[in-house]
Amino acid sequence: MKKEELLKFYQAYKLFIFPAVVALSSLFLIVFAIIPQTTKLLDNQKVASDLLNKSKFLETKASILEDYSNNDLSQQVENTLSVFPQEKDFGNILGLLQQLTAQSGFSVVSISLGESGSKLAETNSYSVKLQVKGVKVLFQTLLNNLDNSLRLIRVSSIDVSTNQAFQTIDASLTLDALYSSVPQSFGTVDAPLSQLTQQEEGLLASLASTVEAERGSSTVQPVEQPVSPRGKSNPFE
Repeated sequence: MKKEELLKFYQAYKLFIFPAVVALSSLFLIVFAIIPQTTKLLDNQKVASDLLNKSKFLETKASILEDYSNNDLSQQVENTLSVFPQEKDFGNILGLLQQLTAQSGFSVVSISLGESGSKLAETNSYSVKLQVKGVKVLFQTLLNNLDNSLRLIRVSSIDVSTNQAFQTIDASLTLDALYSSVPQSFGTVDAPLSQLTQQEEGLLASLASTVEAERGSSTVQPVEQPVSPRGKSNPFE
C-alpha cells in the first residue's frame, strides 16, 4: 500500500483509529502496569500490617514473661517433679514406701519393682508390688497414707490374708507409681503464651505448702544430751 493510500485511509477513519489506539494503550497499561503495581502495593500493606501486629504481640508476650520470677518458676517445677517425676524414680519410691509403711505401723516383707503399670490416659507408670505385715485395725491407715502420699501413687490391687487369732494380716498390694516426661517443645516464638488458670495457680500454691510441710516434718532436730558433771565441782572439798 502506497503512502498516499495510507494517508487517505487515515483521513477517512482517523476518528476511529485514534480512540482505538488510546483504548489499546490504556488497556495495556492497566493489564501490565497498573494492576501488578496495585496488587504489589496491597500485598506490601498486608505484610506491613502483619509485621506490626506481630511486633505488638511479641511486646505483650515479652512484658508477661518479664513479670515471671525465675526463682518461683524453678521452685514450682521442683515441687511438681517431686510429686509427678519425669522418669522412673525407683530409689525414691522404695524409700517412700518403707517410710509410709513404718508410719502406718506395718513392717515390709518384700518390695518388687515392675517395668510398667496399669495403662492410664496420657500417663506413664510402673508397678510396685508391696508385701506387708501388721495389725488388722491399722490397715486402713496404711491405705490412707498411700492415697495421701505426696508422691502420686495408685493402688491397683489388694490381696489380704487375715490371722484371726492374733488379729494380724499379711497384705500384698500392687501399686502404680505415676510419672510423665517433661515436654521438650513449648511452641514457636510467635505462638500464644499459655497462662495458668486460677485453679491451676491454687493447685500449685497448695502443692508448695504441702511440700514445705513434708520437708519440715522430715527434718530431724538434734536432741541436746545433758552433760553429766565430771569429778567434783571443788576438788579441795
